[in-house]
Amino acid sequence: MTEDASAPHGVQVKPRMRCRTGCLTCRRRKKKCDETHPSCAGCQRNNIECQWESSASLLVPRRRTPRSRLGENILPEEAREMVNVFTVLKPDMVTRLLGHFLNASPRWLSTRTGSQRTEYLKWLSPAISDSPLVLDCILTIASADLLKYHRDDLELRHVAVEYYGQAVSGLRLAIESEIAANPSDNSLTDYNPLAVLLLCLHETQNFTDSERILPHLNAAVFLLQNRISRESANSILLSFVFEMFCYFFALAAFSLGPKLLIYQAYFIFNSPSVIGHIQHGNIMGTSQHLFIIIFRVSSLAQRLNSKKPDEASMARAELLLLDQELASSQNDFNAKQKMDIGYLHDTITSELYRLACQIHVKQLLNPSTSDGDSTIPSLVERFVDQLQRLPSNSPSHSILSWPLVVAGCFATINIHQRIIAEKLVQIYDEWRSDIFSKSAAFLRGKWKKDRELKRGLPSRLSTDTSPVIWCKFPVILA
Repeated sequence: MTEDASAPHGVQVKPRMRCRTGCLTCRRRKKKCDETHPSCAGCQRNNIECQWESSASLLVPRRRTPRSRLGENILPEEAREMVNVFTVLKPDMVTRLLGHFLNASPRWLSTRTGSQRTEYLKWLSPAISDSPLVLDCILTIASADLLKYHRDDLELRHVAVEYYGQAVSGLRLAIESEIAANPSDNSLTDYNPLAVLLLCLHETQNFTDSERILPHLNAAVFLLQNRISRESANSILLSFVFEMFCYFFALAAFSLGPKLLIYQAYFIFNSPSVIGHIQHGNIMGTSQHLFIIIFRVSSLAQRLNSKKPDEASMARAELLLLDQELASSQNDFNAKQKMDIGYLHDTITSELYRLACQIHVKQLLNPSTSDGDSTIPSLVERFVDQLQRLPSNSPSHSILSWPLVVAGCFATINIHQRIIAEKLVQIYDEWRSDIFSKSAAFLRGKWKKDRELKRGLPSRLSTDTSPVIWCKFPVILA
């Protein structure tokens, strides 16, 4: 025991336990470290961040915090084995990330209820065990999502960048390998397209920059073209992969269509085998056919503006047929009657998508609707009515950005605008995805502009006679 100069006279304190290896910053810079905590002299002198390895900062083992135990408590036995197989340097962090993913992933990968909500783990757990690439994608998603809640966690920020780099690099090698392989090779693994679509999930949940998701979606088109009619050793996994693809690509085509491989994707969306695959409804519930319609509408919207009269005319005729199909598939039900909760969520979500599709199609067919035409306002009113019937804890919240924005763009009544904006804010508070907060900000900006235009235009005209240019929408919709 020795006296500490900063302690009262005569009071003895224990000496500071010093780390024998120095701080991480000095070790990376290959500089001598005086091991002063919390910031060594070298880092202070150079005005740089001093980082310490948590597991080596003390000679005695530290007591585990509730956060580290959280990941272990919810981690199944097979997932604990994954940690031992794939990681050596950071097992505690990987355990934490896997735990967070397994705990939070139902919000991202399922709109089901009850025991069906986690059915995807039956094939996802083996995929993580068998594929280091899938594992890297999972850790990328989990670390980026955790950063939303722990923005000052420097170690978490570091591993988020590290795993994303590993995932992108591994995916590039996997795609190059498939390019060099025989397209009829039955040994092609379905883990590669799964990894691509997990990165799409990463971009939509944690970012809103459209340029980030574009290469992943186009890569998914290439990979899945080779799997349309191929037999798979795991048909359940392949079905989920196609379902994820149809969901992400259809909604991205709505706002990013000119930049996507629409023509190549057309063969995927119109394949009978693919339509059969997506009937499971893990992500889409009972709305899966509507994602095919959204894709068709997005591709027709581009042809509608063609300089070739025949092509534009054919596109318009097809849109009219889709409008009739949507009108005839209305869900007629009373949400107050006693029904299965899963059916209730699915039916209301399907109706919200159907109404949004109708609004979108009618706006494409007649972009300069006059104030006297009540068709779209009537659809918006029905949309808001269904939205208020949706339970506040609906698992479908994660896929509502698209219909909320489409309906919101044509909501002219203040109460309708407020209900739609409040729903987006509510979902953001639950999901912490900027898609919802930025969508709400976009709509508020549009509504403000519409009010300003209305005050400056003759009352006989609509608030904005120009068509909505969806390809210029500022964020990814999901």
